[in-house]
Amino acid sequence: ILLFLKDVGIEDNQLGAFLTKNYAIFSEDLENMKTRVAYLHSKNFSKADVAQMVRKAPFLLNFSVERLDNRLGFFQKELQLSVKKTRDLVIRLPRLLTGSLEPVKENMKVFNTRLFKVKERHLFLTYLGRAQYDPAKPNYISLDRLVSVPDEIFCEDIAKASVQDFEKFLKTL
Repeated sequence: ILLFLKDVGIEDNQLGAFLTKNYAIFSEDLENMKTRVAYLHSKNFSKADVAQMVRKAPFLLNFSVERLDNRLGFFQKELQLSVKKTRDLVIRLPRLLTGSLEPVKENMKVFNTRLFKVKERHLFLTYLGRAQYDPAKPNYISLDRLVSVPDEIFCEDIAKASVQDFEKFLKTL
């Protein structure tokens, strides 16, 4: 296993730190680990890419090919990335493949919720004729104000309408 890790690209002076973080590597089947590396190469990760990924995410070699494939697919699909951008992402942040997906899903939910809220508010302001985002003109509305205030303040201070009017408008969408 030590020779395999060296072949993957873990330098002699990095073995101690690697094994401290992932001593469970010794319970992994060597052929399975070789299959995992071969899988990454089949997805056009270079030898240097794999070495960097294993150094940054020591548990990467403990993950089955199916799990690695599922993770790559998740990021490509959910973030709507090209194959190359997905590869670049996990080379830079390989712990995305080995860590929990819950924080990622939570962040995506918050970003999508915010995007949805911005769209709703923008459409309402457009309907009212108040969608004015040019700071050089009167009645300017900053993006920060558009997204950071509760509905009550958005309606009263920015849209100059009632919360009930905003809620009625949302039902028409």
